Amino acid sequence: MRDDAVATFDFLVGFTIFIIAFIFVAAMIPHTLFSVQSSRIDYDAVAYRTGVILTEDPGMPASPAFPVWEQQAAPDGVIRMGLSVEPGCAHILSWGKVDRFFDKEFFTYPDDYRRSLLFGDYPYSFNITLTMRDNPFIQSIGPTPPESYGAVRRVVVVKEPSLLRIDGHFNQEFNYTGNETPPQRFSVKVPMIELLDRSVDPLFRIDPRTDPIQIEIVNFSSYLNSTTPATKATLNRVEITRNGVPITFPSYAIWLDENSTPATLQAPISESLFFRLYPVPEPPWRSTDVIGVTFVFAEDDGDPPATLIMGTHVYDYHNATFPDPGQGILEVAVW
Repeated sequence: MRDDAVATFDFLVGFTIFIIAFIFVAAMIPHTLFSVQSSRIDYDAVAYRTGVILTEDPGMPASPAFPVWEQQAAPDGVIRMGLSVEPGCAHILSWGKVDRFFDKEFFTYPDDYRRSLLFGDYPYSFNITLTMRDNPFIQSIGPTPPESYGAVRRVVVVKEPSLLRIDGHFNQEFNYTGNETPPQRFSVKVPMIELLDRSVDPLFRIDPRTDPIQIEIVNFSSYLNSTTPATKATLNRVEITRNGVPITFPSYAIWLDENSTPATLQAPISESLFFRLYPVPEPPWRSTDVIGVTFVFAEDDGDPPATLIMGTHVYDYHNATFPDPGQGILEVAVW
């Protein structure tokens, strides 16, 4: 009888151990298979999430003083990268954000992108590429993906900077017919309160706080009341004002006569002038200010160019234009 009880006890102990081991193994096998089979699915999910952040989020800087991450002075000033022009504008990207995002001299791959875009502790590798439809130049970060990786593609449009183009041949107010000395300045007023009108489509809204202001003068010789074809004017300085008060603002560049490199002041000009005012962190103007840009073509203590005819223009939605937005595909690959 005792032997039967011992045998029964041994059987129960053995059976219990077997059941516990079976349950443990059964519980482990599905998780093991899941981790093997779902690695591609996980990569696809990370790629999809990254693509959503890039195309639907404008990003976030570390400092709330000026909420534009692409103008931060250092990578650690960026909390989250995003390429959208503003919240609620999915697939409409900002060229300023795109240029900064692919700036390999500013951001370090992969650390800065993992910290401000992919998030988490897992050391993902990734490649992000923007291919424009009408531009053979492809912007890309990261190595070439391996044979197996997760990916997502998003169709996007990229907002182009606005441009005020002035043609001296067609603007009759510059035709000098009198004998008195004409003015030797050309001014452009940029009214912030008109440009920041929220009723304007974000794809075509002009915001000097985040977008470059571009001014182009062509057929410049039409401003010159001279019979000498070789006559040129000299650009002596550029004055930037806020509500009519001169301020120090060196963030601009000038190209003269289709030269490939920016020109210096005291430079002669014959046929064209291209000016670009760059946005800066914490700009000196606010939403109700009027920015003034004045090109001065005469020395204060010198003789004015008596043949130069100048005038004033307004940089607004009636005069400034936008080129067609660029169309492209943003591809995110994660492995």
